[in-house]
Amino acid sequence: MVRSVSMTPLNSPAASPPAGLKSSSLHGELSALRIDRSAPRPRSAAATLGWFMLIVLLLGGAVGAGYWALQDRLFPAPLVKTDSVRIMTLGQVSTQLTATGYLESRLQAAVGAKVPGRIARLPVVEGTKVKTGDVLAELEHADMDAALASRKVAVTLAEAQIAEAQFNLTQAERDLARERNVFARKAGTDAGLERAETTYNAAQAVLHARQAALEAAKSAVVEAEEAIKNMFIFAPFDGTVITKDAEQGESIMPGGMGVGSGRGSVITLANLNELEVDTDVKEDYLGQLRKGQPAQVVVDAVPDRRYKGRLREIIPMGDRTRGIVKVKVSILDPDERLFPELSATVNFLPDSAGTEEGANQALLKGVFAPIAAVQEQGDEKFVWVLEQDVVRRTTIQTEGEPHDGLVAVKNGLIGGERVVTGPPAGLKDGDRVKTEE
Repeated sequence: MVRSVSMTPLNSPAASPPAGLKSSSLHGELSALRIDRSAPRPRSAAATLGWFMLIVLLLGGAVGAGYWALQDRLFPAPLVKTDSVRIMTLGQVSTQLTATGYLESRLQAAVGAKVPGRIARLPVVEGTKVKTGDVLAELEHADMDAALASRKVAVTLAEAQIAEAQFNLTQAERDLARERNVFARKAGTDAGLERAETTYNAAQAVLHARQAALEAAKSAVVEAEEAIKNMFIFAPFDGTVITKDAEQGESIMPGGMGVGSGRGSVITLANLNELEVDTDVKEDYLGQLRKGQPAQVVVDAVPDRRYKGRLREIIPMGDRTRGIVKVKVSILDPDERLFPELSATVNFLPDSAGTEEGANQALLKGVFAPIAAVQEQGDEKFVWVLEQDVVRRTTIQTEGEPHDGLVAVKNGLIGGERVVTGPPAGLKDGDRVKTEE
């Protein structure tokens, strides 16, 4: 409370003090002008209301925290099991048996030379596609080229000698004819006739010898040409070069092992249009397989595609230590993304997928929900979709018959959702639930 102070204007004549007392009197009056802070101040209504609201909020927060802390005890959430909605192919759903293995080519060979030598030319690299008869490598053969040229000269010489022998034989034949004519007219002698016959026979023999020499010379040429041909390494079949086992300038040796004896092969060639999966199947499941059975092949390196397959061969030899049998599955529609040694998974399908239409259907993707999650109410089918810890009722449409605990969903789900399997009775939209660990 402010003390009331009576003040008189200083310029009033009545208030004018004597000249000696003017300064001290003014100081005393100014000292008296002070506010008394010891008296209590009254609170405003707004401040009181603010404190009240703060207390109410604190009490409400405490009650809410206590409710949430005790909610699971006071109102326990039902415990449910969940499963996922999958995006799968029809082939995966109808799989009878699954096996893993590795890709390999039915036609694959480490190609080398027939004779030892040093590589003079290597015109292919990894990935080169070649046809049957294409040159894969060439060995040095300059010495053989010289030998071939010499043998071709020998053929020319033999042909000239045959021409000479043919001329001599013709002359001997004319001389023999004259001697016989003279002898017939009783003008010749026996000795003259014999000499003419001998000369003719000798000319005939010389011609035969020259002809044999020509054949020998020609054979020598063929031999030299074959020797030179062996210095070229040709592709034995259509395929793709997958590895280079030697480089230009290296020496190779048929059957060689390592640096000491030289390289054994130059390149490894494989036909990538005839790929198959080499896989093992346990003996217990062998009765589920048959030759020609349709299959679906999934390659880890190409996760976005499913390849058509067919069981080509069941190798008639078991492994008693591991209890398995080797199986070969051909890939019917390979592409450029496949090559040997890639890991693959084979899904063996029922016979209904063996036709072209069935195989195409097996490759189609769809949304599949666990059959245990699908509920029915009249004509409506629905599932309980779990969103965090709250369930939402979602109407769906299914198609086809269930298989292996899954049913195809036409609409209502997109895949990846978590759904409640075997939901408890009385579950309502928006209920909180707890999932089993």
